[in-house]
Amino acid sequence: MAKVALLIGVSEYEPGLNPLPSAVRDVEAVYGVLLHSEMGGFAASDITLLKNPERQVVEMAIEALFSGRHKDDLLLLYFSGHGIKDDRGRLYLATRNTSKTQQGELIRSTSVSANFIHDRMSESRSRRQVVILDSCFSGAFAEGMSAKDDGMIDIREQLGGEGRAVLTSSTSTQYSFEQEGQDLSIYTRFLIEGIKSGEADRDHDEFISIDELHEYASEKVRELQPAMKPEIYAIREGFKIRLAKVAPGDPRQRYRKEVARFIH
Repeated sequence: MAKVALLIGVSEYEPGLNPLPSAVRDVEAVYGVLLHSEMGGFAASDITLLKNPERQVVEMAIEALFSGRHKDDLLLLYFSGHGIKDDRGRLYLATRNTSKTQQGELIRSTSVSANFIHDRMSESRSRRQVVILDSCFSGAFAEGMSAKDDGMIDIREQLGGEGRAVLTSSTSTQYSFEQEGQDLSIYTRFLIEGIKSGEADRDHDEFISIDELHEYASEKVRELQPAMKPEIYAIREGFKIRLAKVAPGDPRQRYRKEVARFIH
């Protein structure tokens, strides 16, 4: 059984999309947790980290993530950056070279479509696939781009499938990134906290499953930003996928020390 992850963070954009400084820091933080032998347990050789990549690089990496896998392999795709939808409501992940026409329309060939990701996932033999989108879908409403429907994206339809879990930081019209005084986006910060502190282990079995992690992060997010509505979309038992384990010792005390050391 392999554990393979692709982490994509896009902070830098072409004019028309606001920069998101926390996105690159998000993937660095996720990388650290996954690499930790007593938490994520991923091998460094099985984690691909992309910072501010262009569209073709992202698509090649996504294809590599899902191809040539076995049924029990755990595959994780994490994205932090702008999510954009076109005038037909289809979701795209923005890359460093994502551009618009002079009329403000998305140039689709510069972004990664949800359909592309869905196809690669469907072709994979793995039945343990996790997608985490910490995406500011309001990127679709950047200057020159306006919504032509109710602003919602059916993520279950566009990314759902058997043995999959899709986690999203907010609904499509909500802003999910910056919080004053914080280096990470809100949702990712609490995903990291839930693993490092061990508090996301809701059933106390010393493992943290996707549904537990999302539940923990969602509760924390809503305490700070009640308007945000993180969601999880799972097919069958996809949401029971174990992503991490609780490190031995007193994880809460250890996490507090790490936070204090980071602050000071």
